[in-house]
Amino acid sequence: MWLFADSGSTKTDWRLVNQEGELQVSVETEGLNPYFLTDHEISNTFQEKVCEKVYDVEGVFFYGAGCGKPAKANQVKRALKRTLPSSCSVEVAGDILAAARGSLQGQPGISCILGTGANSCIYNGKMIIDSAPSLGYMLSDWGSGTVMCKDFLGLLFQQKLPQYMIEDFLDTYELTTVQVLDKIYNQPLANRFLASFSPFLLKYAEEAAVTKIITQNFKAFFNYYVLRYPQLHTVKSISVVGSIGYYYQKYLLQVADELGISIHKILKNPMDGLVEFHCSTIHVNH
Repeated sequence: MWLFADSGSTKTDWRLVNQEGELQVSVETEGLNPYFLTDHEISNTFQEKVCEKVYDVEGVFFYGAGCGKPAKANQVKRALKRTLPSSCSVEVAGDILAAARGSLQGQPGISCILGTGANSCIYNGKMIIDSAPSLGYMLSDWGSGTVMCKDFLGLLFQQKLPQYMIEDFLDTYELTTVQVLDKIYNQPLANRFLASFSPFLLKYAEEAAVTKIITQNFKAFFNYYVLRYPQLHTVKSISVVGSIGYYYQKYLLQVADELGISIHKILKNPMDGLVEFHCSTIHVNH
């Protein structure tokens, strides 16, 4: 059996599949980003919420937000290996490689992430050959759920949105300004907290003030994450992976069209493609 993990900053999807790629077990846990969690926290979540539900695991393929740098990938690898038999292989890579493999398979192209965070890369069909610097929601991540909701909350608590929208938000979430500020500035996982308001943002996406937030974010996203690549107009495929890209694709495609960018594939998550990619590779190697 092979265990696959697609881990964003908000949640992790786990799938146990047989060598034909057939699903045996599916589990969802919180996101396991090594920038926000310790080895022990990652290990405990894996042991308590995943290990008890899976069996006969020969290998683990873990793709995660925050795992792009070797030191962080090794941190996650150590945490997972604590509770696995020594014979079990573990591979850990960044979520942008998951997006590329899951959406492009062995085809070259530009692959983007638009979920809790944002990222992009140039993929040659085998490996990432260039990528945008990943600076997090304080310094980049335009178009992500975290940054769009941060912008939205700023306008909301400045009383710059329609009163009915403000009242609906306060009734829905029962949060005061003090509580929101505490969550953002004093509590861990502020990015996950901010991105959690994305469904509310989507509910009012047609309202002028909210549409402006969305379109401005997507313009900044394309400017930073896509237009940076000289190969943009020669690649045959541009893909977007993630819940924000998927649910907000109407606005994403509109902005892309205005900028002369053609998006060929939008996926809510890369998991089906990842399983297909690895199972075909495993069969070839065997």
